[in-house]
Amino acid sequence: MLPSDIDLNIHLTNSRYLSMMDFGRIDHLSRTKLGKTIFRKKWTALTNHATLRFRRELPLWEAFKLETEVVYWTDDAAVMEQRFIFTKGRNKGIVAATGLVRISVYDREKRAFVPTTTVLKETGTPVKELPLQPHVEAFMKEEKAIQAYERKSAGLAPVDTLEVSAAENDQSKADTRKHG
Repeated sequence: MLPSDIDLNIHLTNSRYLSMMDFGRIDHLSRTKLGKTIFRKKWTALTNHATLRFRRELPLWEAFKLETEVVYWTDDAAVMEQRFIFTKGRNKGIVAATGLVRISVYDREKRAFVPTTTVLKETGTPVKELPLQPHVEAFMKEEKAIQAYERKSAGLAPVDTLEVSAAENDQSKADTRKHG
């Protein structure tokens, strides 16, 4: 961590977590067959949704590591969990922040998203079902609720035409601004 990464509280600024997570995913791609396959096929990995939970501050000069792993996937996307973990001192091994990111692979030539099973087969990765953990399920519901809100507030679709039930997605307080 560098002085340019900190905010007025002398700890890692919120925006740098997302930037570092980007680098963590690039590192993950470069260390797996996925990265080579994406470049060979001229695909691109797109971040669709991200969320972070901050547990402890990361002060200036604090040593930490960033762990990245795929924790769930559907046929249209994968969810990666990324954890910032202290590596020294009294907080060694403690998670400072956890992020979840939904990633889709896009085929630029075909102008279409690549099914996750196709991506797994192309990389020689065994297609196995990962258990849906409660925090990942909540993350996925959160994304659907945000999508529904954006579509409704932009006048693109009523909430009841989306996959989010009214009970899961109360739009009674949605504003009428257009989202570009």
